[in-house]
Amino acid sequence: MPNNSNSDSGKSTNPFEGFSFYEEGKVPQYHKYHAEVSYMDELERIWGKKWGAQGIGRLREVAMVSPTETEVLELYEQNSSFFVFNGVTPNLVLMQEQHQGLVQLYESLDIKVNQIRWADDPPMSAYGPMKRSISAAAGFVVNGGAIIPREATPYWRGRSKYVTKALVDLGCPILYTVHGYGVCEVGAGVRMSDDFFILMLSTDCNREGAEQVLPVLERAGYKKILLSHSPGPLGDYHEEVPGWMHADMWIMPLDRKLAMIYPPWVNYQTIRDLHELGYELIEAPREEVHLYGVNGITIEPMKVIMNSSAGKTIKLLKSHGVEVIPHCYDEVHKYGGGIRCNTMQLIRDVGPCTFN
Repeated sequence: MPNNSNSDSGKSTNPFEGFSFYEEGKVPQYHKYHAEVSYMDELERIWGKKWGAQGIGRLREVAMVSPTETEVLELYEQNSSFFVFNGVTPNLVLMQEQHQGLVQLYESLDIKVNQIRWADDPPMSAYGPMKRSISAAAGFVVNGGAIIPREATPYWRGRSKYVTKALVDLGCPILYTVHGYGVCEVGAGVRMSDDFFILMLSTDCNREGAEQVLPVLERAGYKKILLSHSPGPLGDYHEEVPGWMHADMWIMPLDRKLAMIYPPWVNYQTIRDLHELGYELIEAPREEVHLYGVNGITIEPMKVIMNSSAGKTIKLLKSHGVEVIPHCYDEVHKYGGGIRCNTMQLIRDVGPCTFN
């Protein structure tokens, strides 16, 4: 940011010294502020931190929500298809222990964890109980602030209210909220690098929702947003449904042009597109996809946290030089989300770019 300070030593007594383009006796030089000072230049001055988890640079700060009784209501077993899970209710105590273990793991890696609580207890959707209320990745933060989703599933609708309040309480600015008939759970898109993002049209993102967030993503610094496609259910429940909903279930970035992918959950054109961009793709083992190996989180290039039960997947990544930090998260998975789903990424260091 431009600064007109002429002081060479000590503290200045001039109260106007901190104002860029200040000229005595004149109105503010508006045209210069417009042309030469960006929102990002003033972000930390106004909002206290350099908010943004743009790509896969070193993860510095996250927010998480601990599981509560809301995730294990008997109601969900009455119609497991409607609540999109296989009918196996997790053990809440074990679920909480595994989740708290993840919090402690982050902290041991010098990642600040904000343990937040939703404004209401229990949290409620527009229509009743809010299943999967702990999926904190719904709070999606890019360079400059957060994009607030509009959810697809009826018992998720209203989570955006809690996410918005939590982010504001943390001091993070809100850049945009999906509205109208737009549906976009943008937090389930995947930050491949500082300038490359994958968003998927699916049950949880329609065309209008994508068109609303694309300009915001571009303004945040993404040079390419790859719009992939998925299949989806109509009436019957399928075990594959969670993978069809969100891109973070089938692709995990590992380095500038290296990623792990589970191909059956994405359209083939996406594989072609990634190849054309120069990506090396490691195929996740089919027999472990239910263990949410792909839904790990990239701490920094070539270093990830993932579910310890996915032993074959861990071995595969290690053979490609990836450092894997295993953490047992099996019980939490039963509610319908994984390590990445439950981590709201707030701040990352500048990381690698896909494009020069």
